[in-house]
Amino acid sequence: MDMAEPLSPPLKDNKLFKGVFAVGGIMSTLVIYGILQEKIMRVPYGPNKDYFIYSLFLVFCNRITTSAVSAGVLLASKKALDPVAPLHKYCIVSVSNILTTTCQYEALKYVSFPVQTLAKCAKMIPVMIWGTIIMQKKYKGQDYFVAFLVTLGCSLFILYPV
Repeated sequence: MDMAEPLSPPLKDNKLFKGVFAVGGIMSTLVIYGILQEKIMRVPYGPNKDYFIYSLFLVFCNRITTSAVSAGVLLASKKALDPVAPLHKYCIVSVSNILTTTCQYEALKYVSFPVQTLAKCAKMIPVMIWGTIIMQKKYKGQDYFVAFLVTLGCSLFILYPV
């Protein structure tokens, strides 16, 4: 072995490890998040076996925590804190995100988290149609076929559980 040979792994392997680590971290975080969401909304608490009814409070706590962590990361990285887009555009996205998350929590009162997640797959075809109409986006027949198969598979899984 030549002494000038580097001991560190090749860059490609390092990127693969980082990618696997990132995907694994994101997936495990989302699974834990889903389990906790379902537990909070579907498990009775206290001596009277009451259910949690304040979904908007959960969304508020979630957003406060996310904002605090994001602010901490931004301050630690010493990056610019100036907004990139106009503030009113952030507000539109923020309000729609808060509304959809509140609806997500409310839906957990009636369906399980896996069913809710699978039901989100059913929006593929309407989103593609909407993109074609509004954005003049072009999809191939194969794209619609794959979206149909995903929707069909999710529907069968929900309607006919094993």
